Amino acid sequence: MRREVNRIRIAAWAMLIAQAGIIFTGGIVRLTGSGLGCTDWPKCTPDSFVATKAMGIHGAIEFGNRTLAVLLALLGVAILVLLWKHRKARPDLFWLNIGLTAIVPVQAVMGGITVWTKLNPWVVAGHFVPSAIAVGVAAYFVRRTYDTGVRTGEKAPNPLPALGWIILVLTAVIVLFGVLTTGAGPHSGSTISTRNGLDNVWVTRLHALPVWLLVAATITALLYARRRWAPMVAPLVVLLVVEIAQGVIGYAQYFLGVPIVLVAFHMIGLSATIAASVAVLDSAYPRRVHADADRSVSLVH
Repeated sequence: MRREVNRIRIAAWAMLIAQAGIIFTGGIVRLTGSGLGCTDWPKCTPDSFVATKAMGIHGAIEFGNRTLAVLLALLGVAILVLLWKHRKARPDLFWLNIGLTAIVPVQAVMGGITVWTKLNPWVVAGHFVPSAIAVGVAAYFVRRTYDTGVRTGEKAPNPLPALGWIILVLTAVIVLFGVLTTGAGPHSGSTISTRNGLDNVWVTRLHALPVWLLVAATITALLYARRRWAPMVAPLVVLLVVEIAQGVIGYAQYFLGVPIVLVAFHMIGLSATIAASVAVLDSAYPRRVHADADRSVSLVH
């Protein structure tokens, strides 16, 4: 049983890393100007499903991103097989994986529309948002593999649950403003794609506002949690560290002219912020970790 539990946990972590990896490789496609490395969809070109040598590095990068999406779908199917015999005992894990796997073909179609519209920045934004949501769901999926899935009936004392929700909402707002900032910035993904027309300076400042609010909410929650709810302390510390790192990178890339390397690290930090925010909110609502709950509680039977 322990070996089965470990396999499920490893699979869940693999799903989270893969979902974050899609965001990262999508960012690399944009940062390297490879957004139209494959000029068609679902084929890479009208004559080939795969990138050819004649398409150069941009074709290889874009096709590599598409290949990772296929691998993500296969991972979802593999986890489905792993969870199949546990679907009645742990329907939460089973359906979380179904949702994470189902988002892959949706994103594939969105990616195709992005190519057909020559990287229209608003379509690109719509393509990104589901991936950000998938990272949050995958983080929740990982956490569920460490407990029974059954609520204890308790929750963190006020105002910690409310602060947890505020943190998650602010994270979502930051993601949306980050997408708008990207659409107004210099890294369009291709020399022929347009920008969204928003003022880059002002949209960047608007992006920074909810970041500062998020830091304030995190520090406030941490001060309360240290006195009143220990389970939230570690997730809040992790989130605060990620926020500080993201802030340093964000301001550095702004004042240094948005260098590609810093933007790439900022993309990694974005996924970490989403996952950490989900962990903070989830830690306010504990679940049983022992097999003495009122219904099917063990990770696997």
